[in-house]
Amino acid sequence: MKQPRLLLVHGWGLAAGVWRPMLERSGNPPHYCVDFGFFGRGQLDIPTDEPLIAVGHSLGFLWLLKHISDSPWGGRVQGLVSINGFSRFSHADDFPHGVNHCILRRMKNGMQRDPVKVLNDFRVLGGGPPGDLIGADAKKRLDPLALAYGLAWLMEWDCREVISGWDKPFLAIANSDDKVVTPEITNDSFSQFPALQSSPVQWMDRGGHLGLLTRPPAYGALVDKFYRSFC
Repeated sequence: MKQPRLLLVHGWGLAAGVWRPMLERSGNPPHYCVDFGFFGRGQLDIPTDEPLIAVGHSLGFLWLLKHISDSPWGGRVQGLVSINGFSRFSHADDFPHGVNHCILRRMKNGMQRDPVKVLNDFRVLGGGPPGDLIGADAKKRLDPLALAYGLAWLMEWDCREVISGWDKPFLAIANSDDKVVTPEITNDSFSQFPALQSSPVQWMDRGGHLGLLTRPPAYGALVDKFYRSFC
């Protein structure tokens, strides 16, 4: 059987390079990185001729759920991993812990006025240190329109039906101190679905929303264990 490749999809306000620290600590397995183009040219072409283990961080996991059913690569996915992810993000009557639309609209409007401030505020909330967290090169390549589209996805997409019917191996990793995707959002996204009860959420006690950068060895170990179960 052909060895699967990791399909890695980053979250909002980030780029494909966010995976590098984790990959370096997990033996650098075969992988492919999607890039939404928030900081330059995007890359959305995904191989359709090999088995995949799809791993999404935050918005990246929601994007996987949104496209897995009707994409040419979706049928190749053998396992799913959510890292600080969710099946819905914004508030709804039946998703009361979701983020208020007003907050997301405020961020979207801010992308027109001061996108660097919006990104810095988000990264600090995610667990980064105070101050300017956007490098000079990234500022030059920053695409406010692409980032605004990403915020629209967070406001509009609801993929609870997709995850509720998922019947293949699944791993969800979350942080109890995540201020972006709170434990309540995580539980409402996954814990209520009977099909996922055999795969409870793996909770970390620290690392924030950007644990991929703050604690890459811990994430790398969990993803590597899940990945090697298919090899």
